[in-house]
Amino acid sequence: MGEKVEFKRWKDSAEVASAAGEIAKTGDSYLRYASSDKNDDRIQARKIWKQLSDKYWDLLFAIVDAQTESFPSSLTFDEEERLFIDFGYISETLTPKNKKFDTAAVLQSKTIAGVFQYQTFSDFIAECWGMITKQPAPAPICGITGERKMKQLEARLSDLQKERDAVVRRHISRANNIPQAELDGVLSDLDEHLISGMKVAMRTKEYREAKEDVKQSMSQCRFRYNEAERVMNVQLSVAQKNDEDPLGLPELEMFTELHESTKTMARKIIYVLQEEEKNQRRGKKISDECAQFSQQMMRKELKNRISKKKEYLAVPAKTARCEQSLLCPRDSEPALFEAMSKMMEEMSNLDMDMFAVPRTRMYGVPRVIFVPGQGWGTYDWADHTILLPMFPAVSAEKSLAYALGTFRWDSDEDRVLKNAYENIKENRGKSILEMAGSFYKDYFLWLTKEKKGFRILPRDTYKAFVPMFAPRKQED
Repeated sequence: MGEKVEFKRWKDSAEVASAAGEIAKTGDSYLRYASSDKNDDRIQARKIWKQLSDKYWDLLFAIVDAQTESFPSSLTFDEEERLFIDFGYISETLTPKNKKFDTAAVLQSKTIAGVFQYQTFSDFIAECWGMITKQPAPAPICGITGERKMKQLEARLSDLQKERDAVVRRHISRANNIPQAELDGVLSDLDEHLISGMKVAMRTKEYREAKEDVKQSMSQCRFRYNEAERVMNVQLSVAQKNDEDPLGLPELEMFTELHESTKTMARKIIYVLQEEEKNQRRGKKISDECAQFSQQMMRKELKNRISKKKEYLAVPAKTARCEQSLLCPRDSEPALFEAMSKMMEEMSNLDMDMFAVPRTRMYGVPRVIFVPGQGWGTYDWADHTILLPMFPAVSAEKSLAYALGTFRWDSDEDRVLKNAYENIKENRGKSILEMAGSFYKDYFLWLTKEKKGFRILPRDTYKAFVPMFAPRKQED
């Protein structure tokens, strides 16, 4: 093949050397046939490439076995291993990187603070080992710690509130209809009572299980927030009717969007706060299940958990009808974690009720795992995770929208969406798979076009989507 497939850290591991050698041997055969001009050779090359792609798993398990042999307290992966595990990169001869594949930029990219927990595939493997052995897992390579995430979200909320307050003062000053002290009190109530008031509106566990005096205090926060919001809206209405300098509709719409963004951020903060308990519960469940395992059984359990992802990692490529290989494609550049997570958070803002479905209330916000391969994102029902391929087909926007659409469809256990969607005339008679595929496509257009004011969907579909995704008044 011209160059040896080797991982420096495991150069003395016979198992890793054997798996790497098989890849080198198969790769050499592939390159020989792929370089031929004969049609039969090209067909043979495609068959061998499929064999080569399957050997990704053999080498992955060999690396995992080599690292767990000493039964370490945690698993860590160096740059060479991350490039293989997370991006399917083997060598420049066999899996040459696209010219836009900036290794340093990709590996150093970090996700933004948001409602989702982000991991790479190697992070997922390390986390599984931590839960199985009841040891703390290393912080996600691509993400940030929970404490730092909360600080960033709270800072972002504070900035949004300051911006909202400044705009309110500017708009209301047009009519000069409210004393300054009263306006200060209104804005103070909006800022100080948002989180507690939102917990009441969302009927969080903290509120439902609180002692009566605490529950009354939280309800009072909700009342004061609602009253402050009412007064603010009245004053904005007065400003609209001001004869000398009326508040225009475009300005009011921009303000309303800004004000709603403070509520959205507050909801996300509350969801993140709730995640800690659910994460601990999930980790304890797995640790308890493996508590009586021998070290050998724990190593086997890790491989079992990785194997369960194998079937789902093939779904993104199948959905997008592109090459079903986890190996690094030469004609595509990888997405950056920062850009993907930012887009994911923005899309979720357009459909916040996805976090109110029964499955989310039970298991928490689905974790997001960046996985090797091409295609569009999907949802793993068994593990309650969203899988995003590192090499999105067509666009990252479409990959993310399909991931959220899959989650929305699969988590619709009360059939709020399915019943309405099945009744659309053009969907009658479709199979279950056809119906799901049609929904992903329409949901993508709904998020990326309709929610931004562009009318794209057929009339009947649009009329069905409006009530389907109307904001819920209350969460459990």
